[in-house]
Amino acid sequence: MPDQISVSEFLSETTEDYNSPTTSSFTTRMQSCRNTVNVLEEALDQDRTSLQKVKKSVKAIYNSGQGKAASSL
Repeated sequence: MPDQISVSEFLSETTEDYNSPTTSSFTTRMQSCRNTVNVLEEALDQDRTSLQKVKKSVKAIYNSGQGKAASSL
């Protein structure tokens, strides 16, 4: 797994970079920031895909229940 950085570490690094850009190590940590963002994006994409599948399943169950109820009347 790529090196990740926490939000608090990111904020600390950016604050340090802002306050003292010449001695900052932010540029060396940039790859960690990119890796973290990529991991989070992939996880969100997987979650979105899963939620879309659940939504379709629930809609199909609802529609089949509606059809069953209508045919019973």
